[in-house]
Amino acid sequence: MHPNPNKALLVLLSFVPGAGHMYLGLMRRGVSFMAGFALSIAGAGAFSMISLLQAAFIILIPLTWFVAFFDLWRYPRMGPEEKALVRDDFLIPRSLQLPGGITMRKARIVAGILLILAGVYRLYRIFLYNFIYDYLHSERVIYFFERMPTLLGGVAVIAVGLLLIFWKSRQLKREAGGYEK
Repeated sequence: MHPNPNKALLVLLSFVPGAGHMYLGLMRRGVSFMAGFALSIAGAGAFSMISLLQAAFIILIPLTWFVAFFDLWRYPRMGPEEKALVRDDFLIPRSLQLPGGITMRKARIVAGILLILAGVYRLYRIFLYNFIYDYLHSERVIYFFERMPTLLGGVAVIAVGLLLIFWKSRQLKREAGGYEK
């Protein structure tokens, strides 16, 4: 942890969730806050068709910002003994056991599957349905290029879902020596 942070710089960095934590040397905690903030913004935009989910993500945006802001400002007031006890860890520990005996690996697989389904739904509903309808009726190929950001967004959501499902198992196999690149 940064022993004597510049207060003016810390004030500026505190407006970006996680940036101030990174400045203090708490990289994992900073990345956790940044990822949470980015995912809440992405979720608010991705679920614009489903108003209840969108409302939940919209509420998460300021909530994440406030938690990150006030969590950051507790560190400069700590004494040297307290600073020595601070551990830089992710906000959600990898070994967390959820109710019902669900492990983080299972939760990650479920989250990955949900992201894949959300991406497929988004691709179909916003891109493919409108593209097929418009192409068959007016034969405008330019429509494809107008909808390219939506297509890429849906593909990115599916890719993140697949990554959540398969990445950790590849790492475990590689560490065990049972899997080569």
